[in-house]
Amino acid sequence: MADSGSGGVPLLAGRVAIVTGAARGIGRAVARRYAREGAVVYGADLVTDELTREVDALRAEGFAAHAVPTDVADGRQVAVLVGRVLEEQGCIDVLANIAGIIIERPVEETSVEDWDRVLGVNLRGPFMLCREVVPAMKAAGRGAIINVSSRAGVLGFATEVAYCASKFGIEGMSRALAAELGPFGISVNTITPGVLVHTSMSEITYDAEKRKLWQDPAVITPAFVHLALQTPEGVHDRYIQAWELSERLRAEGWL
Repeated sequence: MADSGSGGVPLLAGRVAIVTGAARGIGRAVARRYAREGAVVYGADLVTDELTREVDALRAEGFAAHAVPTDVADGRQVAVLVGRVLEEQGCIDVLANIAGIIIERPVEETSVEDWDRVLGVNLRGPFMLCREVVPAMKAAGRGAIINVSSRAGVLGFATEVAYCASKFGIEGMSRALAAELGPFGISVNTITPGVLVHTSMSEITYDAEKRKLWQDPAVITPAFVHLALQTPEGVHDRYIQAWELSERLRAEGWL
């Protein structure tokens, strides 16, 4: 049964959402939450088996979810993903760009291939997805774009040259998109977890002490629901701490 807001109606009822990175971690948690809030969810990921298993589990619970195996760094596959959603649903209300990878190496050991792969998934992919969904959002006069950022989008970290470049790029791209798309009724925000969460990436980057503190990504999903409901007159052109916003929403009894 779908979750619901204070009015008893699922908060995302009738909305169509694309969630990338939906097989694992934050993407999986957000896809689950969106489906349980009544959205029609299209989950995209390269990890086909896990993506299919997650979507099958949601469908078995009666939720509207679809698996679309996609390499977000591949423009053709991105176009196929968006084209399928528009063909089947006629609209796209929410785009959550969550897929991401990291390669930690000293700069002199970071190959051009490493650079291209990280920037391809973390920045080129979100750009192409935004480019593909915007015409439909403009036609509808509404939409919400949520781009996952990081502290690495505002601070530099040693051995993360490609990752930091990709996340600084997400911040710049999102600020530009917010200015461009706000007049068309489309909200654009970036979001960072703001708390240690267990993901495939944190399994690489967290030491033993940090792993003692990590939490299930589900704890930050209220923030993603809130941003999915926004218009440019609400939360727009912001860098959001997901944990802080989620805690506030829980305290208010909204989610």
